[in-house]
Amino acid sequence: MENLFTHILDDDEKIVKVFKPHKGKLFLSSLILSTISLLTFLILGIIAVLFPEEGVTVDKIYVLIPIGLFVLILAVIAVLTAIYYKNLYYAYSNKRIIIRSGIFGVDYRSLDMSMIGAVNVSVSLLDKILKKNTGSLSFGSTASPVVNSKSSSYNFSHITLPYETCKEVKSYIDAYKKEMSKK
Repeated sequence: MENLFTHILDDDEKIVKVFKPHKGKLFLSSLILSTISLLTFLILGIIAVLFPEEGVTVDKIYVLIPIGLFVLILAVIAVLTAIYYKNLYYAYSNKRIIIRSGIFGVDYRSLDMSMIGAVNVSVSLLDKILKKNTGSLSFGSTASPVVNSKSSSYNFSHITLPYETCKEVKSYIDAYKKEMSKK
């Protein structure tokens, strides 16, 4: 998996570790969020068919249209989530943290170790319900501080063993900063 990052690494940079998010947690959170937001439109569509304007008659079979659109949109979201998952990797090198993601192409975001000022762990209700020992790490810097786990643009989301991973990454960041302060 380290070879996924080699073309963006500096000459003296090496990948220390690569993480892949928990597949079930990523899919479930994506589908739950999508379903909740789409349910409003589904209910409004069904109400519009069952209770049309006065003087208008609508066949009850048209109830299937909003239901069909709901299922179609959820299927498209599932396919896009599968593509996103295929491209999603988190890594940290001897210089920075790197997030590889994308749906229609591969994008990279990175944050230099020297800029990282905070590492937060968040475990959501869904993480607890799944009992898969998953959570998210958020990295903040002076340029992009972490107000809450969703505000940071540098997140290792849906990872397994979040507390252990946080401890591992944090100790590497501290060692890096200590080494840099000696120079």
